[in-house]
Amino acid sequence: MAGTITIIITALGFLPLLFVLLKRYRVKKLKETGDLVTGVVEEVYERRGLKGNKYYQAVIQYPVFGRGQLRGVYTYSSNRTHQLFIKGQRTDIYYDKNKPEKFIPKDVPFNNVFLIFTVIIAIGYIVIGYFLYGFLKKEGIS
Repeated sequence: MAGTITIIITALGFLPLLFVLLKRYRVKKLKETGDLVTGVVEEVYERRGLKGNKYYQAVIQYPVFGRGQLRGVYTYSSNRTHQLFIKGQRTDIYYDKNKPEKFIPKDVPFNNVFLIFTVIIAIGYIVIGYFLYGFLKKEGIS
């Protein structure tokens, strides 16, 4: 029982890390295999989250081979000191050939803050699981 509880706690700690690593892999794969085209920023909206945190949404129009022009919304946080995009700006983007509505701007790096944060969470859950396992064993719960 103690081992099962410890494994569950540790797995819960690694779940957010798994999601971030999966997202990072998808971005990397899209940049390697996607089609590179030049899009135009049609509009940039400043938004506020539930806690008042500022973020931006850029509406980007880009050409897709065989389908004409598509519009997509790229959302990014305000941890940057300025808007990443401005109206009328031309920007290179990669889009998925099989799902052209999925795209990512070329010059936007992956935000490693989330990766570092989830690694810290995973380490914290490992420590909690280790101490919980010791406590449960001490109490005779096995």
